[in-house]
Amino acid sequence: MATLPYPALTPSATDFTSGGAIYIASAATELPPATAIEDAIRDGRYTQESADIAGYSGVTIAKESSTILDLASAAALSATARSTVPNTDIRSVIFVSIFPFTHPALYNLPAAIAETVRVPCAFATQISNASCAAGIDGLVMAGHRLLLTDDRAALVVAADLWREPHIDRFNCNPNFIFADGAAAVVLSRDGGYARLLSAATLTDPTLSGLHAEVPSDRTPIDVTARARAFFETVMDPDEAHARLNAAFTATVDAALSLAGVRLADVAYALLPAVGRSFLERYLDILDLPISRTTWDYYATTSHIGPGDQFSALTHLIDHDRCAGGDVILLIAEGVGFQFSVAVLQVQ
Repeated sequence: MATLPYPALTPSATDFTSGGAIYIASAATELPPATAIEDAIRDGRYTQESADIAGYSGVTIAKESSTILDLASAAALSATARSTVPNTDIRSVIFVSIFPFTHPALYNLPAAIAETVRVPCAFATQISNASCAAGIDGLVMAGHRLLLTDDRAALVVAADLWREPHIDRFNCNPNFIFADGAAAVVLSRDGGYARLLSAATLTDPTLSGLHAEVPSDRTPIDVTARARAFFETVMDPDEAHARLNAAFTATVDAALSLAGVRLADVAYALLPAVGRSFLERYLDILDLPISRTTWDYYATTSHIGPGDQFSALTHLIDHDRCAGGDVILLIAEGVGFQFSVAVLQVQ
């Protein structure tokens, strides 16, 4: 199946060491209690076949009374409390949430988060593009604002709730389960846990149809049916996977190159919390062992969406798994098709 010619794809990369140091001052996570996968299987919500593919042991599920603002505000409050940055220095609040059905209508969630945290932000905005790469995109946006303004600090919060009847978290794709949760980071000019060295992003619009809506009676959102329709009518699977792999590699290489870091020097690669089968695809491309990821943590939470990398970073900090000088690679991918990568160095 032929595809129309398209411009060559080149990552957009930023050297965050060029305008004064920017740091991740703190990170925090707000997760509901986890439901055991074996309980979901017993209750008929999840199949053993999918469980064997994804490999999770638990999934975090919020109470029906919990709101997206509850989760986001809790993560934001925790991140600012952990940071030595005065709240009055936080001039940007960027909120990331990709599943729209649990958002209150005509309500400014980032401004509400800013009010809860009591920060006098001049810039409060939300990223809602259905891409799980949006958390790293928010980090990049916040970093750019610090490079271009006199602001001292910024807050980035990612949160999502995945609820029926809009989605069946267990059965939209056998490779992952969507989990409820929130995570936040504070960026600062004045020091912190890790320095932000570089970032790169790349979108391949020719693959946007991979997630185009198609009729399905199986579940409200059927990611598998969408991909199948794309491969049958738009692009051969081999070509699509070749484009995905090339975009992924190019984005990682661009971020590492600007940071002056080799992949072999990376202590941890914080990948999306997709299931074990998807994770192994990344690891095969990167030639990294699973021990240099946070799969042991992700297996207990499942995929909270754009907050995965911030949540994993919190886990590394809380469990003292890194030493000064260690390089941490944040890697995200999302529908669109988009890849976003950031490079940190622990101080």
